[in-house]
Amino acid sequence: MDRISEASCAAYRHTVREDPRFVPYFRQATPELELGLLNIGSRPAKRNPKGGVESLRAIPWTFAWAQSRMHLSAWLGVETLGKSEEDKRILAEMYNEWPCEFIHSIFTQEGFHEIISLISMLVSKTDFSITKNYDDRLVDPDLMSLGNEIRNKLVETRQAVIDVSGTKDISGPHIQLMRASSTIRNPYVDR
Repeated sequence: MDRISEASCAAYRHTVREDPRFVPYFRQATPELELGLLNIGSRPAKRNPKGGVESLRAIPWTFAWAQSRMHLSAWLGVETLGKSEEDKRILAEMYNEWPCEFIHSIFTQEGFHEIISLISMLVSKTDFSITKNYDDRLVDPDLMSLGNEIRNKLVETRQAVIDVSGTKDISGPHIQLMRASSTIRNPYVDR
């Protein structure tokens, strides 16, 4: 678990903190700056108005990615799961079989299973056409390669979740709820 956690954290930090293209891309590909102008909640969107991504509070960070249908804050780093056949086997075993005493209390069998299920749900809510549309309309051409790299990591994340869970469809059992929600919502947003 420690090795997997370290790899996931390193992949996340590499993209978000070490890639010099990330902050300009984030600011162009999401409505982060516009969200900062809204008077939502009791705190400002940033801890330090002049700071970068690290100064953002959790809600604007997550909401900005949700608006662009990328949900990056929920899955980035997960693409590192199961890079080897041995890792895939161990993670599938954790997902299906590990009793509670083998792992830390937050990763009980149900807890690890639930985490993978939540990631699956969030990944199924991503929408390549919307994120690509944001890029095509708003992102400088020299930053578009990062958007493509992030979408490729999303594809890897989907495959990692499928490999760990053994499912054939990333949408999982929550697809019926998503369809019902879309049926109710679409007449209002399609006007």
